[in-house]
Amino acid sequence: MMCHPKKILAALGLLACLLACVQRASAQYYTWGADAPMKWSTVRTPDVRMIYPDTAAALAARTLFYVRAVRPSIDYGFRHGPMRIPFVLHPENFESNGLVMYLPKRVEFLTSPAIDSYSMPWYKQLVAHEYRHAVQYNNLDRGVIRALSYVLGQQGSTIGLLCMPIWAMEGDAVMSETMMSSFGRGLQPSFSMAYRAMGRVGRNRRGTRDRRNIDKWFCGSYRDYIPDHYELGYQICSYAWERYGENIWDRVAWYGSRNPYLIATTRAGLEKYYDTNVSELFRETFDELERFWDSLPQTEDSAATLTPLPEGNHTTYQWPLPLGDTAVLAVKSDFDRTSRFVMIDRRTGCERTVARTGLISTRPSLADGRVWWTEYRRSTLFQQRVNSQLCCMDLTDGRPRTVAGNRRALYATAVPGALGWVEYASDGRYTVIVRRGETGPEERFAVPADKEIHGLAWDDLTVAWYVLVTDDDGMWLGRIDCEGLHPVTRGAYITLSDLRAGGGRLYFGSIASGRDEVHCYDLVERREFRISTSKYGSFDPAPAGGGRVLLTTYDRLGYRVTEQAADSLPTVVELARLPLNLVNPPRRRWEVVNLDTVRFTRADSVAQSGSFRRKRYAKVPNLVNVHSWMPLAFNPFAAVDEHVIDANLGVTLLSQNLLSNTEAYLSYGWNGSEGSLFNLGVRYTGLGVQFDLDASYGGNQLFYSLASYDPVTGSPVYQSRPAPDKYYSVGLTATLPIYMQRGYHTRQLSVWTGWNYSNGMVADLDKIEWVDGGIHNIQRVGFRKGLHKLSVGVGFADQVRMAHRDLAPRWGYSLSASYTCDPVNPNFSDLISFYGMTYLPGAAPHHSLQLAATFQTSVGGYKFPSGYAPLSYKSTQLIPRGFSSSEIVSNDYTAARINYQLPLCYPEGGIGSVLYIKRIRLAAGGDYAQFRRPGADGMEWRRIWSAGGDLIFDINAFRQPASATATFKLSCYHPSTGGVWIAGSLGLPF
Repeated sequence: MMCHPKKILAALGLLACLLACVQRASAQYYTWGADAPMKWSTVRTPDVRMIYPDTAAALAARTLFYVRAVRPSIDYGFRHGPMRIPFVLHPENFESNGLVMYLPKRVEFLTSPAIDSYSMPWYKQLVAHEYRHAVQYNNLDRGVIRALSYVLGQQGSTIGLLCMPIWAMEGDAVMSETMMSSFGRGLQPSFSMAYRAMGRVGRNRRGTRDRRNIDKWFCGSYRDYIPDHYELGYQICSYAWERYGENIWDRVAWYGSRNPYLIATTRAGLEKYYDTNVSELFRETFDELERFWDSLPQTEDSAATLTPLPEGNHTTYQWPLPLGDTAVLAVKSDFDRTSRFVMIDRRTGCERTVARTGLISTRPSLADGRVWWTEYRRSTLFQQRVNSQLCCMDLTDGRPRTVAGNRRALYATAVPGALGWVEYASDGRYTVIVRRGETGPEERFAVPADKEIHGLAWDDLTVAWYVLVTDDDGMWLGRIDCEGLHPVTRGAYITLSDLRAGGGRLYFGSIASGRDEVHCYDLVERREFRISTSKYGSFDPAPAGGGRVLLTTYDRLGYRVTEQAADSLPTVVELARLPLNLVNPPRRRWEVVNLDTVRFTRADSVAQSGSFRRKRYAKVPNLVNVHSWMPLAFNPFAAVDEHVIDANLGVTLLSQNLLSNTEAYLSYGWNGSEGSLFNLGVRYTGLGVQFDLDASYGGNQLFYSLASYDPVTGSPVYQSRPAPDKYYSVGLTATLPIYMQRGYHTRQLSVWTGWNYSNGMVADLDKIEWVDGGIHNIQRVGFRKGLHKLSVGVGFADQVRMAHRDLAPRWGYSLSASYTCDPVNPNFSDLISFYGMTYLPGAAPHHSLQLAATFQTSVGGYKFPSGYAPLSYKSTQLIPRGFSSSEIVSNDYTAARINYQLPLCYPEGGIGSVLYIKRIRLAAGGDYAQFRRPGADGMEWRRIWSAGGDLIFDINAFRQPASATATFKLSCYHPSTGGVWIAGSLGLPF
């Protein structure tokens, strides 16, 4: 495609406006994918509707009770309450999360409790945070935005989300979560730890105040660690609440929903009502925080460093384990490389990589020369089934292995001769399992239904298993055996973490002192001690023998492995219900319910079920759920998947069911050349196999006609065509994606088949008469109606995990083969196509080399004397840049591509609050293709090529967070036919 320079300038001019919707699009058009087939039920109240699998009935009842408990006060500070909205529960995904979305409107809960959590049960956290988003959405869906929703459906309501920054929405939701608990998320010392360690928030790398552009702190960085928009948003929102004495976002939302045409509604609203703006709020917030943090007593780290950290590459060591007296095994990750096990020499600090890992869900454990841990692994077929897989590795060979049959495991704990772990079921219940030997008998210790388990440890002195528990009373330590769960400490709203045991002591992290520190509980003396001091925080304690303890300690460069004596600084911890609030400035409380005081009892369950009856959720009648409409006719699947928008005047209806396994659209359009156009598209993924149905009617009938040359004049002669009829087609494709996630590598095998029928008019080649090497009767050949297209294919891909700074996978490849034919018309040639691509590391870190090749050819069917197949399919894979598919022929088509990509610079600047350029990269490359085409003397080879490069900008618009980083690619290539091919494209993060 040749782009006119004016079009490039227009695209650049519209870029900022388009990117304003990026984060909203990624969140609101996003689907987490389908659950495995299950039976579903629903409960409806006047305010919400719960939709859940039958296995999660108890979780749904508990969640509904908490929703009803917070309903009277969840809107605190806003003038309108929460919108009426359905809640959909997904109980088989260990990657805990929650999300509020439009298109269609719903709240989605992943009900597996978060691994790293604080002292309030997971379902209470979800309700306090996500239901607050329903309040924000309802306050934004007013005025002009409400009018747009009548015109566009829920599509119109999403425009209102531009009137409140995403960091403000999440910051306000974290405030709700914090105010509805005794010592919630925003007050956790780790929540502000990164900012405290930086000491230069809002400053540039030279340490002076950066007055020009603060977007880096909102949009993230590839050079430095920047806390996410949840942490940033909470600090600004809590400061504004204290500074102005009210929730400032109520007026901002009110003003924005009535004046969305101003675009910069947040700035206008803040200036109108509070005489401030985001930049001033940011600077005032962190000026106050720094003054407060500077006033705190200075504390030094008590532990000695084993692993100094480098500048400019934020590094995280986790879960150190002793290997004798001279070595430590730990998990390490940084901006340059993904997580891996490393072995550290205690004497020198030198280390070597043992093995790379997948995304670790719970900490490793070591015994008998073998390491055990768990990783998140997606199931073979279903996106919403993400397991926590038990893994192991012998240190002798350093090869990670999957332990078959243990897909719901947490906190693997190895001891000599036995292995224990926690199993979580989709009904919300935990079980501690202990297996003796490799294949010995298993003991199972059930945990009460209202308890969450966040750690498991074995103590050799007391010969017992211990767990870290969260329930309505907070967090506490307990002992578990065949007789039940026995408390060791009393519950308190003090976050505990990283439980280990040994020598009659339990080691764990605690925030009781107001900072994250290492504590131990003496099981003989029955007393708790704080055994570390740190400037910012210490984590991951592990007894190391000889009276020593390994841990990790945080500073501005990351988490480093440290070591200290277990009894060097024993400080008795007095019993308390709350931790010391040391690192947080005083903030006024909201007048809202404290969910820590809300108890869900059996009597509550019975009363609630009597008031709100459960009904079967019929999946088939609910497959169609029209949520939006647009005054344009377009294909939304192509717009999202391929970023191609081909629009006509008309209307499009959009549908997606609440279970997110069926998406559809129906459009009617009109244009002057084709008249009326009807299009239908349906996708269904509820059975593991993805079915794609498409149908079209309208426009001009397609003709697959012949062409020849006048033997005298040499001019082309075309087959005459009758008047075209209306075009129609229908097609169905089935794809089986088999996902095989194995730690560092992710592999996928896809098998697909598809059929399409259209009423295209195909030249009737059986009637051709050849005279002197030419078609004598080309005007009388005629046509046959109908074209069947049957295709089958298989593809396989394998790639490794990417680090934060990687441009592409360091290693990876994909292979595919396909076969396409017309099973009805023997004159139509079949197409065989092969494709291969590989990623290789470049000459320097984060450089990437991509090589690709393809081959396609037509076989069988009718052939001209020259060997040319006039009726054939073609693949559009790997066409040299600067050329189009109309310029190639699928006769022995062979093509290759080489691309070399590297980062040029990290500007971390731009137009303040409008466009932030995070990184600029260059991709230089070339394409080559050859194929056979008809010539004067039969088939002849044609060779084409192009060479050039792409300049790629990683950008964020309007201070959208790091998760919304988009790309703008400017391409410039010189094709072999001459001239320059210039193109621009926008890549969205979804």
